[in-house]
Amino acid sequence: MTENDGPIELVVLTERPAVRDDAPTDLDVVVEIRCRAGSSAREAGDAMRMNLCVVIDRSGSMDGRKLETAKRSCLDILGRLAEQDLFTVVVFDDQAEVVTNPQMSRSEAQERIRAIATGGMTNLSLGWYLGLLELQTHTTEQHYNRLFLLSDGQANAGETKRTTLAREAAQSRDLGITTSTIGIGEDFAEDTLETIASGSGGRFWSISESRLEDIIEEEFSGALSTTLDRPRVELTLPGGVVLDQELNILKKSGNRYRVRPLKGEDMFNFAVRLSIDPKALEGERAEIGARLFDADQLVTTATAVVELLPIEQATATASEPLVLSVVSQYTMTTSDEEMLEKLDTGDMNLMKRLLIAEVEGMRHVRDALEAEQDTERRRFELANLMARGLMSEVSVELTELLAPYLADPGVDRFLSFWRKGLRQEKFRWSNRDCGVSAFDEESVAEVVARAITLGGELAVRYPGDAKAIGRRVEALREYLERF
Repeated sequence: MTENDGPIELVVLTERPAVRDDAPTDLDVVVEIRCRAGSSAREAGDAMRMNLCVVIDRSGSMDGRKLETAKRSCLDILGRLAEQDLFTVVVFDDQAEVVTNPQMSRSEAQERIRAIATGGMTNLSLGWYLGLLELQTHTTEQHYNRLFLLSDGQANAGETKRTTLAREAAQSRDLGITTSTIGIGEDFAEDTLETIASGSGGRFWSISESRLEDIIEEEFSGALSTTLDRPRVELTLPGGVVLDQELNILKKSGNRYRVRPLKGEDMFNFAVRLSIDPKALEGERAEIGARLFDADQLVTTATAVVELLPIEQATATASEPLVLSVVSQYTMTTSDEEMLEKLDTGDMNLMKRLLIAEVEGMRHVRDALEAEQDTERRRFELANLMARGLMSEVSVELTELLAPYLADPGVDRFLSFWRKGLRQEKFRWSNRDCGVSAFDEESVAEVVARAITLGGELAVRYPGDAKAIGRRVEALREYLERF
């Protein structure tokens, strides 16, 4: 049950509506935040405005189209911001420099952005730190803070330790700053960029040069439609109900779960496992509550009621497939990191087994959802699972194609490219970015298209395997047609 039917809805879902009344029972619970169209602070006419900093890698490898696209995007953003918004551009190579700040006139800022040129090495941390400092310098209580970090190279100067960067990212998030990172091409440091985005509540992107402008637009549009900047969720549990296991990767501030910023028609959910002791409860029911905050301001509340019944009646109650889906996706996400480790070590057979288990798990969840009453929320979840299942099936085919040729230089280059895409997908699922966008499908389609090209090259280099390779390539072509 939700206590608010406004633009932001909070829902508590339980695995079953009842538990046995004669012994302790574990119960999985999902908390879900649903944002509706037109719920952003800007659209509602509230005072909140954006304080945005774009940090651009201008090292030598960014020369040409990449840097020109980044500059053009900055000029476009500058022209679309409201008068009360704040905008800063920082560039870095082996040094970092503030190109524009909110005190500059629009014409001067445009001139300085157009004059950005390439330089030397890649001190990514220095550029990011300067961007964070600029945001802190200019922000007010009426602004929410966003940073976009663009890079196409390995960080070869400055701070590179992931633990240090993760700590800095978490601290910046505590200050209300969210960083989204955009890795361009095939040579950027995906682990570094993912660490920064994950710690600060932003999005991590692994993209080709041709998609840079679209992704910057996606991030900017999302920032404009911010609904909740610093959402926090607090569980309220009665006596006799305790938290048994976290089925999520969220960090906490005190007893409140820290949730990424929410925008537009966004949705976010996470799961926990509770233990309910009927003997310690007062009465014959347990009310599982949740409260949603934006920073320290209460937004809405919700509760779910769990009845105590004899064991035969409790086990006969219907299970909630949406809870099964969210819990299953958390389990899959925890195995994604192991898959990436197997890819790094070349253990394609174990990676394939993990992928097949994931595909089977999603089929089980889809079957449960399809057996339920048709609703918009159920259709959304099914589409989400089907898209993820398709991506996992593609990965199985790729392991089949590549496993015999890991020593081939072309395969080695492809694996590096594929790894970046897999890490982006892992990040999206673990960050609970519910729903699959055209950008996500395009990323997978690009991987498949390159694998098909590689398959043709392998067939030439290994003519004795040409027929087997051809079958794998044909299977990939069929998948490509589905995107």
